Amino acid sequence: MNKAEQGSGSTSASNTWQDRRGDALLIDKIDLVGIDEPKQKLVQDLMKGGCGREVVPVAAMGGMGKTTLAKQVYDDAEVKKHFKIRAWITVSQSFKIEELLKDMIREIFRVVSRPVPEGLDSMNNNRLRRIIKDLLQKRRYLIVLDDVWRLHEWDAVKYALPNNNYGSRVILTTRNTDVASTSVTESVGEVFNLKPLAPKESWDLFCRKTFQGNACPTYLEEICKNILKKCV
Repeated sequence: MNKAEQGSGSTSASNTWQDRRGDALLIDKIDLVGIDEPKQKLVQDLMKGGCGREVVPVAAMGGMGKTTLAKQVYDDAEVKKHFKIRAWITVSQSFKIEELLKDMIREIFRVVSRPVPEGLDSMNNNRLRRIIKDLLQKRRYLIVLDDVWRLHEWDAVKYALPNNNYGSRVILTTRNTDVASTSVTESVGEVFNLKPLAPKESWDLFCRKTFQGNACPTYLEEICKNILKKCV
């Protein structure tokens, strides 16, 4: 997993990954270490299970690669084929409920190639939630809510995401264990706890980034390994 995932994001829902946490969203696959196994497990978790809406929180401390993993799953070919609607919404610490809901509407309407409803900016939160729910009601969807910090952020959007018996899924990335556990308690699902890299993978990543893909010089190995111990 790459360590670039740090900082808070904007409320933009653009699929071009224009985000203040962009380092984590623009990483090439070749730069990733240790992501294949958790990616495949998360993809399988999305595909299996019942027909009801399921929430899959990806939980870990900041900087461990939650956003990077979620993006790799979101862009997976099987996932794209399975879910007719996919939308990525970055929440962040500075979110406002009405702007978050409007971002969701703009992104979902873009995906289905429909014009955004007139008067969107003047609608109240209940009306915004109803628009989202009506649009998703008869479709199998995957919504990613990236960087959810607090329970009230999940509460702000959960009622807009219908339990429509089409096998829809919600990925929720968070560093807050209460958010993760509460979201699955209220809805069928299982917390996906992201584990730290194994020592060898951590060393490979450190050397790749520090020495531009080359091996660590022998005379620096001890120093570098001591630095790495302080980072994990």
